[in-house]
Amino acid sequence: MKKLIPGNWRRKTWDIILAMLPPLNFLTLHYFYFIATCLITSVIFYLTSTPWRSVSYVNSIFMCVSAMTGAGLNTVDLSTLNSFQQAVLFLLLILGHAILISLTVLLVRKRAFEAKFKGVSDARERERSSRSSAVDLHVGVSTQRSTGTDNEARGESDDKRWIDDDQVTVGGTPRLHHHRVFPMAGIGARPDLNNHPRDAVPVPLSKEDSVSGFKGIIRGTQKYMASKGLVSRNSQFHDLTAAEREELGGVEYKAVSFLSVIVFLYLVLFILFGVIGVGCWLEINDPDVTRSNGLSPFWTGSFFAVSAFVNSGMSLLDANMTALQLRAYPLLTMGLLILAGNTLFPCFLRFIIWTMRKMLPNRPAWQSWRITLDFILEHPRRVYTNLFPARHTWYLLGTIIILNGIDWAAFELLSIGNKDIESLPTEFRILDGLFQALAVRAGGFYVVTIADLHQGLLVLYVLMMYVSAYPVTLTMRNTNVYEERSLGIYAHDETPDSPANTSRSNLAMNLIRRHLNRPGFPETSRGYFVHQQLRSQLSHDLWWIALAVFFIAIAEADHYSAQPVAFSTFNIIFEVVSAYGCVGVSLGFPGKNYSFCGAWRGVSKLILAAVALRGRHRGLPVAIDKAIMLPSESLAWAEEEDAALRRDRSMVFQERGPVGSV
Repeated sequence: MKKLIPGNWRRKTWDIILAMLPPLNFLTLHYFYFIATCLITSVIFYLTSTPWRSVSYVNSIFMCVSAMTGAGLNTVDLSTLNSFQQAVLFLLLILGHAILISLTVLLVRKRAFEAKFKGVSDARERERSSRSSAVDLHVGVSTQRSTGTDNEARGESDDKRWIDDDQVTVGGTPRLHHHRVFPMAGIGARPDLNNHPRDAVPVPLSKEDSVSGFKGIIRGTQKYMASKGLVSRNSQFHDLTAAEREELGGVEYKAVSFLSVIVFLYLVLFILFGVIGVGCWLEINDPDVTRSNGLSPFWTGSFFAVSAFVNSGMSLLDANMTALQLRAYPLLTMGLLILAGNTLFPCFLRFIIWTMRKMLPNRPAWQSWRITLDFILEHPRRVYTNLFPARHTWYLLGTIIILNGIDWAAFELLSIGNKDIESLPTEFRILDGLFQALAVRAGGFYVVTIADLHQGLLVLYVLMMYVSAYPVTLTMRNTNVYEERSLGIYAHDETPDSPANTSRSNLAMNLIRRHLNRPGFPETSRGYFVHQQLRSQLSHDLWWIALAVFFIAIAEADHYSAQPVAFSTFNIIFEVVSAYGCVGVSLGFPGKNYSFCGAWRGVSKLILAAVALRGRHRGLPVAIDKAIMLPSESLAWAEEEDAALRRDRSMVFQERGPVGSV
């Protein structure tokens, strides 16, 4: 019988513990930030209720989670809360907003670039000092030996960096790779950078050789720096020396620094625009609407504006937006805020940067600014999560217009015969339909009573709430610089005729593949990526929603027996999908102003809070995303290796021809 070597059992125990713990990366920190903040504020929210314990702790934690995730559902009437509790919800709306979190990522990456540059500068200074000392002491032989030792040490470094530096994301620390129970890598992604074959060693190529492998998609890097490097598809820079990599890092640093200012101004100015505009409008034009609920008009308008911008749908008014269904200014302003704060944020941001680039004077003094703005516009996903290339931005805009147009048309057509809606003036009926179309996919407000709408329209709303995050999420992942590496395509999909690439079972998916494929690059890789993302996203969503509906239906069985219409299964599905999509539209409960979930049992509310928390994290970038990763040597190596693998794959594709070709 073999004896266990001392220390081995400790190592195995530690490996088991690490396998059970999620890695420290962007997604893990995101979950921790939301859970910790909600737990802390829920205690404060509960302890400050007036009268004492008028709001239960279950309702307190649900309200805090709903506000921070943007779910927007409320289990108590917000008008009955005291001013401090309303202020807590107001703060949570902002703290949980995606733009604020993305701004934090920019600031952290900016700081990481600065620390890296300082480290490089200090290393060079030490190297110069050591060389100077060596010359003064006339120890040339020792210097040569030392240099040889240093070079040898660096060559150990190249091997080690793949082991210790495989997942350095925002706030993360290098750690060994383990097969984890909870990889926390994002939907459809591999957990680390180190998922390619080790024998694929990148070799610097001449431009002629590279172009032969990347016809029509290769470009030089001379526009941004003095270099003979190349830029291939999906903004991947390769064939760069170490010095050129450092210079590229300087260009990226300027881009990140510029974006941190622009995104901050975007966030602050839009919030101020909404707070001042809607708050002052209510104060001047319609103060009685808010004072009937015992609220300040300006405070109510400010809450409206922020709730619209963060796409929450929470309202201090018991009647939500139905009290303002005949007011054009707040409807139009809040509709703009809904779009600017979420679905069209990438489009608005790119338009702002594009406009600034066009307005720059063509003078040598502005050359640095032109390079920075050109780099952001041409390689947006290297520097920011929610900024996309021009083609993908147009696709996103078109998708949003089509989906909102469907909602708008369905509202107008399926409301024929609805006396409450037909009694509205024609212009406001059209405007209310537009606002409801904008709000049902993300905003969460309702300008008419949702439960009174046509049954078919409610089914459409369920579908739209379910896919609310898809346009931005799929665009974000489709433009990931490390899309192949994140899925391990090269490691598991080596040839164009592999089974994963030759499937012809889905005609719609084949059309998507052909549509998204770029000229000169094998269709199969990008088609596989889009197919994998759609499949992973659907499987990620459906089982969670199904389990939530199942357990809530069990918990609310006695309520269903007493009130089968109010507690119907469809109403539960509607509420769960609304929470998972972080929308906030609810069918309500008869005789009450709060959401339908307000009539549920405590355990059902906690399940729904978990659903909202899970849904808030479905649209995040994967762990291997350049826009959230800290600068490191392994990222540069991964980029060079991807270029080598893609070149080899492309050459094989050219030799064999497209799949199915004669």
